[in-house]
Amino acid sequence: MNQNSPTPDLPSDPAAAAQRLGEQMKALHRYVSGQLMRAMQDQLQGDDMSFSQMTALHQLRAHAALSIGGLADLTGLSLPAASHLTDRLVQRGFAERRENPDDRRAKLLALTADGHAFLDSMDRRFNETYQQVFGRVGVDLLGAAADTIEAVMTELHAQDARQPDRTCPPIPEDPE
Repeated sequence: MNQNSPTPDLPSDPAAAAQRLGEQMKALHRYVSGQLMRAMQDQLQGDDMSFSQMTALHQLRAHAALSIGGLADLTGLSLPAASHLTDRLVQRGFAERRENPDDRRAKLLALTADGHAFLDSMDRRFNETYQQVFGRVGVDLLGAAADTIEAVMTELHAQDARQPDRTCPPIPEDPE
């Protein structure tokens, strides 16, 4: 890579290019993860929230509403553990049980306004942490990086729209 240019010679093979991007994303994640995890841990401890509960809230936001079995599958929990976790989220007001329109005997779990507010607060803390880390980088490089990431996300969302049966749903857009 030329030290004066932020753009290195890119591999022409798509697999090699994807591998290189993956390696760079992993390096970036390692660089910021300590600070992100500290911010997340502070919030989880302050709110007496477990990592499994936070994961469940994120899955509920991504999927709108889930059965307890669906939540168990997505979080890797057993059905009894997911049921217990559901009870705690409902008791805390972060989630609510709703009637399943396709099966009146079954219930779906959905985020409440408080659940959305908790996740929005966590998103803000993550964003603040990213701003602290990236605030040390030059404006031109930050703009180029943001434009490139936006282009990658646009392409991924377009592919997801063409393949609606994908197992990994698109991440909801940030409301901010």
